[in-house]
Amino acid sequence: MNKSVPGLGSDQPAKTGALLEGRGLGKSYGSVSVLRGVDIAIRAGEVLAVLGENGAGKSTLMRILSGIIPQGEYEGSIEIDGAPAHFASLSASEEAGIVLVPQELHVIPHLSIAENMFASRLPGRFGLYDETAAVRMAREALEVFGLNVDPRARSAILTPSERRLIVLAAALHRSARVLILDEPTAAMTDVETDLLFEQLRLIRDAGVGIVHITHRLDELGQIADRILVLRNGAVTGRFNSVPAKAELVQAMLGETFEANAQREPSSPRSRRGAPVLQVKNLSVYVDAPQRRARSTNVSLEVYPGEVVGLYGLVGAGRTELARALFGAWPGPVTGECVIAGHRGVPRNTHEARRRGMSLLAEDRKSQGVMRGQSISNNMTASMLEDFSMFKLLIDIPRERRHVADMIAKLGVRPADPGVSLNALSGGNQQKVLLARCLFKGLKVLILDEPTLGVDIGARVDIYKEVQSIARERDVGVLIISSDLEEILAEADRVFVMYKSRIQGEFARGVTSHELLSAATGALHA
Repeated sequence: MNKSVPGLGSDQPAKTGALLEGRGLGKSYGSVSVLRGVDIAIRAGEVLAVLGENGAGKSTLMRILSGIIPQGEYEGSIEIDGAPAHFASLSASEEAGIVLVPQELHVIPHLSIAENMFASRLPGRFGLYDETAAVRMAREALEVFGLNVDPRARSAILTPSERRLIVLAAALHRSARVLILDEPTAAMTDVETDLLFEQLRLIRDAGVGIVHITHRLDELGQIADRILVLRNGAVTGRFNSVPAKAELVQAMLGETFEANAQREPSSPRSRRGAPVLQVKNLSVYVDAPQRRARSTNVSLEVYPGEVVGLYGLVGAGRTELARALFGAWPGPVTGECVIAGHRGVPRNTHEARRRGMSLLAEDRKSQGVMRGQSISNNMTASMLEDFSMFKLLIDIPRERRHVADMIAKLGVRPADPGVSLNALSGGNQQKVLLARCLFKGLKVLILDEPTLGVDIGARVDIYKEVQSIARERDVGVLIISSDLEEILAEADRVFVMYKSRIQGEFARGVTSHELLSAATGALHA
């Protein structure tokens, strides 16, 4: 058998000759235990995949191993090459050769791409910054992913997906002994994932130990040598090779995986009436119309009760299009747009909402989450008018009933509306932000990477609610996603973008091969 009981398996850290290992690692916040007695070993020349739902303890474990949670604030011990290690900070672990690429990226918008890539080790002599050397290093690193961006440009022009790629490129450029990647492929297409894995295999074969945290079970066969599964802060499975998906899901969820656990693809909905969203020849520019276009002459429509997918590679212009439609794009926008009968591109987000449009942004940390605020406050922030009496007072009991209903409907955990959103996992935060979008009078819902970094259980809850919104409230839904399975399962029709333009429109029944071919420009090559 590949699987072994935690503490008894053949890959138990003791006597493994591991580069980095942790023994009995635990962490609590007050009375809440988020990690309990975890043993982990990272060996030279292998990839250890770490799986688990949001809130399983994966990120906490990596924060301990990388020194973000310092010695003395967690239980257990860490060793490097068999010798005790005590990391007081992230920089201390990096000096020991441990490089972490977190799920939540820290890219400073006003700095150049090169400066962000090498912020902690800018090249130069006598304390002076050598821009030429930094740009050269950045170009070399960016070539790995075929990113055709100027390293001297400000990072503010990058989409969240592009920011992730530059951080990964910088990490791969370092001389790491242990590389820890927290959801590196969360926003990547198959093409970009293949490029990343090609590089990871090269550095693995050079003797680097790699930790790969992921929700994508299908990619394990391409990269994982061993697998560690966490649930509720404890190890629930160890595998020395990649087992069947059902066995992994059982270890992650603590229940038998059934093929119908995820929603069956819905029957195509017939188009009724006029489109609730109609876009014609819409172009989105970074600065002036004579300069760089991020979306070019885009035309599409979404009908009431219809779920439409928008698929494409990173940099295709999907996120820029979504922000422009919602009145959130800072640059020029040209072309025609009709939202629920109202003509013209919204001038701001308030105008978009008044027309009945809502956007669940890709970057929930900077564009959605109100840090330190409660679940209730986050959920109702943009819909207080729905609970107002005479446009003066808030009907608090009605607001509370709505929040309780949405918490139950979406399965938000914990279910206490007064809990700070900071205490929730990424999947549960996303559920709260989705609920915020569902105000009274909603006509068009745009979801930009709605399940990015979200675990299997939360995905099912989100999918069910999206389909319910379309079916029961006659809302037109536009899903922007890099996840082929998500697009194929959820969408009645699919538009594909390639190099800022619509490359094709496809009906339900389209194959993943056809969509990927369109997204890479190969369909009509």
